[in-house]
Amino acid sequence: MSLSDLTTLPLKAGAALRDRRVFHPSGVLCAGTITRVAPDGQGLPVVSGDVVGRISKGAGTPGSLPDFAGLAWRMQRDADAQVPWDVLMVSSTARVVLRPTRSWPAAQYSTLMPLGYRGGVFWLRARMVTPLSADGLSVDAVRDGLAAGTVDFAVEQARGSGPFTALATLSFERALCGDEPECDQPFDPTVRSGAEVTLLPDWLTSLRRAAYRNSREGRGAE
Repeated sequence: MSLSDLTTLPLKAGAALRDRRVFHPSGVLCAGTITRVAPDGQGLPVVSGDVVGRISKGAGTPGSLPDFAGLAWRMQRDADAQVPWDVLMVSSTARVVLRPTRSWPAAQYSTLMPLGYRGGVFWLRARMVTPLSADGLSVDAVRDGLAAGTVDFAVEQARGSGPFTALATLSFERALCGDEPECDQPFDPTVRSGAEVTLLPDWLTSLRRAAYRNSREGRGAE
């Protein structure tokens, strides 16, 4: 057993006990699209297309209570190949520091880890640009927003320590399902990161990969 597996083994036990995700247990699985707004060839190889995503609460606090807000989505290809690419983000500050939030639109979402692509180092962040009718961090508010129209995010990229610029618009159009076991869609950027994109640094990616794997195995998700 590797050190990464040993370190993250409690996640497997925790997921088995709860029969659900240890992190981000409450959320909404959504279908939508991503539309590239940056010039082609500038920065990360995001292309326009259909996505499946999830908007979630990190600790699963009840109702509208504050929590860490989560955002994940899967693209079916990038500019380099027909290879799935998962992106996971969480509410944060200063790119790498987790930060709880009181509402979905108030959060700034970050990958927390930079992405390597063709010799460059990039950061991704996003923010919800759709106002929701309900206050607080309620999953029901997201469902209501999807029932009324789209829930949109502005996605930005930065190279190294440079400024963030617009990359894409992420639009979720409908809810697929909630927290039922059959709706457990695992997103894992450590194994699905496009054709040439990698999470950095490598040692943290290995630890994160083991954590995701143990969590999936613990709750019986594929």
